[in-house]
Amino acid sequence: MNELITKTKQMLHDGEVGVVIGYERKNGRTVATPLFARNPEEAERLIFDSTCHTNLAVYLTREDHANLGRPAIVAKDADMRAVIALVQEGQVEADGVVLLSVSCDEMGAANAPCRFNGAMSVAEAAKWLAKKYPDKKIAPDKMALVDKLEAMNERERWDFWQNEFSRCIRCYACRQVCPLCYCRQCIVEKNQPQWVMPGIHPAGATAWNITRAFHLAGRCIDCGECERVCPMDIPLTALNRKLASTVAEHFDYAPGFDPEAKPVMANFKHDDKQEFFK
Repeated sequence: MNELITKTKQMLHDGEVGVVIGYERKNGRTVATPLFARNPEEAERLIFDSTCHTNLAVYLTREDHANLGRPAIVAKDADMRAVIALVQEGQVEADGVVLLSVSCDEMGAANAPCRFNGAMSVAEAAKWLAKKYPDKKIAPDKMALVDKLEAMNERERWDFWQNEFSRCIRCYACRQVCPLCYCRQCIVEKNQPQWVMPGIHPAGATAWNITRAFHLAGRCIDCGECERVCPMDIPLTALNRKLASTVAEHFDYAPGFDPEAKPVMANFKHDDKQEFFK
């Protein structure tokens, strides 16, 4: 990753950015942790390998980091999609961030080859993604559980998810790690009115997980972080991917590819399918 370090040190030295949000490894840990490099010396600690899972776009909407200056963010493909989605939703200015594109042949695999693809603007990242993913579809292998659930009847699917949600401890790690969960006050923290039952309760766990999935409909960029950090191993991406496939089918839309496009739930086309009208 010498190229990544050289580039970020130069950007910080020239004042092109005020902070580089990337990864470092502390105290011999096996998993990388976020690094906020404010000067070239701190940028020397940057790494990127198959342990760098966290979608760093989550920090772009945090108020406590707003005073650090224009950020450059080390971003995998899904992370770049997250930034573009945030631009689409008016949470990030397109010219307010630099994307340091990185990729790894297999995340989580030891010694997997990784590379730095260069610094990109949001517009350049959109072109990169469009060329790499021309059909914008979720890979078939990622849809295996969704397909399995689709083959079940309604009762079987309900029982499956009730069993999964029964393990939810309401830690909200899925929310905290998601770059598209940026609400200043989450629905679970509202009590006037109270939409979701508080505490570790089956009804509240079901309401929380389904509500969050619907809030991400047409917005989830499939980084998979919610499922990775879930301490109870709930297959959260199956919910997100089902809704993503439904949005793609009915509206021919996938988030995080076109910074100029309006979010699907904030747009209307006369040729949209309208089977929900009865």
